[in-house]
Amino acid sequence: MKPNERFNLITEIALKLQAEQNTTGINILLSGYGIQTDTVDIVPSKRIYVIDLLKSQPNKVILQIASDQGIYLLRKIVKSKIDFSYLLESNQLHSVIDDFNRAYENLESDPEQSNASASSTLESICKSICDFFEEDYPKALHMQPLISKAYKLLNLSPDQHADEHIKKILGGLNSVATGIGTLRSKNSSAHGHGIKKVRLSTRHSRLVVNSCMTIGLFILETYYANYVDK
Repeated sequence: MKPNERFNLITEIALKLQAEQNTTGINILLSGYGIQTDTVDIVPSKRIYVIDLLKSQPNKVILQIASDQGIYLLRKIVKSKIDFSYLLESNQLHSVIDDFNRAYENLESDPEQSNASASSTLESICKSICDFFEEDYPKALHMQPLISKAYKLLNLSPDQHADEHIKKILGGLNSVATGIGTLRSKNSSAHGHGIKKVRLSTRHSRLVVNSCMTIGLFILETYYANYVDK
């Protein structure tokens, strides 16, 4: 989040809790997120109290509280980010976490870097799937062969399914992933460019990052749901 977005979101949380909770309720609610609260029952301003408690918390905690309170305008996107980040962190996929954080943090400030990191995120996930199955990586380490190998290992390749609708959906996801890799090669900061380079905007990087989350979450959830002992 940009500093002004973070400040506005914290303020919005503070205003909502001020209106709906007493100080004790605020303390109970925020302590559920691992936030150390003051041992007080009354404060001069509940709004300022909440802002002071939240201002040093990491973005993911702020986003989680906002999503749970239903006050973030893009809550569906935020929830997807939270679910994806949680899945990565809870399974200690550190290289994927690093790539995804760079993609998300540069989404507005540096769309080209964001696109490059989103592509790296998916490539890292595909390599992780190969590692989980103790399979070699494909010889060509770019998106198309990596996503195809991961899909095959997870029984997600379109030709592994008889239902035509499933085939179309899986084929579409495959095409989107390949497109992300191609965009990285042609338009991101990962490679040099000639004078005809097309500039990408924030809306392009937002599309790429959100697509990355959708495909990455689907791949990892498929693995953990079907191939890991409960």
